[in-house]
Amino acid sequence: MRTIILVITLLAVKLIMTSASVLGQESKICETYLKSLPVNSNHYNSTPQNYVMTTDYVDYDLYGNFHGKKRITGECSLIGDGFVRWNNVRIAHSQSQTEDFTLGEKQNIMEDFTYNRASNILSDTFFCSTPQINVYLKNLVWDLTAFEVFAWYNWDSLKLNVETPASDISFEFEIPELGTFENKDIRITWTGITKINDEICAIIDYKAMNNPLQFITSDMNIRGRSHYWGNIYVSLADKQIEYGVLHEDVVMNVEVNGQGSGNYVNTVRKITLEKNL
Repeated sequence: MRTIILVITLLAVKLIMTSASVLGQESKICETYLKSLPVNSNHYNSTPQNYVMTTDYVDYDLYGNFHGKKRITGECSLIGDGFVRWNNVRIAHSQSQTEDFTLGEKQNIMEDFTYNRASNILSDTFFCSTPQINVYLKNLVWDLTAFEVFAWYNWDSLKLNVETPASDISFEFEIPELGTFENKDIRITWTGITKINDEICAIIDYKAMNNPLQFITSDMNIRGRSHYWGNIYVSLADKQIEYGVLHEDVVMNVEVNGQGSGNYVNTVRKITLEKNL
C-alpha cells in the first residue's frame, strides 16, 4: 500500500512540475506578445480577405421610446492591389423593436461595386458611377475605411495600454451633398491580445466623443453630435482585420422646412465586421 501511495505521490508531483513548466512557457510567450506589435507584417498583401459588414440603425426619441430600425448588410472583398469589391448588399426595415430582421431587399446598385483603397472616398465624384446611391450604402464604404484606418493607425509605435491621440485624423470634413462631420478627438489604444479565427490578434480600441455634425438638404436641416467607440482584432501574423465592432450614439435636432423648430432624434448604430470564412 505504501508503495502505491508513493507512486501516486510521485506522479502527482511530476504532473504539477510539468504543468508549472507549461504555464511558465505560456507566460513567457504571452509576455513576448505584449511587449510590442510586430513591425514586419504588411497588410497590403495579395491574399483576398472576405468580410460581412452588418450595420443596425435604431431610432428613438430623447426619452428612449422606439421609433423604428433598419439593417444594412453587405459582403466586401479585399481582392488585392488595394481594391475593394461589394456584393449582396441588402437593406431591411422594421417597426418592431423585438422582431428579427428579414433578409432585406437586395441593392443591385452595389453589386460588384469596386474601387481602390487609395481613392478619395469623400470626393464629389467618387460615387458618380452609382448616382442613385443613398447615404446608408455610402456609409458601408466610409465605415469600412474607418475600420482600416483605426486598425493600422501608428501600428509600429503603439504601446500597451497607452492611449494615443490621433490628431492627424481628427478634423472636420465635407460629406458630399450632405454637410459636415467632425472627428473631434480620436483616441487609439492597444489594450491586449486575443484569439479569433485561429489567429492571435492585437485588440485595438478606439473612441471619439462629442463629434459635431450638420447635414443640410433641400427639405431639412440636421444638427447634432455623435459619440462612437469600439475595438478591432488585428492578426499579429499578417496584420489583417479578423473582427471589428463600432458603437455609435447620435443625438440630432431635425428641422423639416416649414414645420417649426424641429424634433430631437436619438439614433444608435452598431456595426460589425466579420470574416466570411
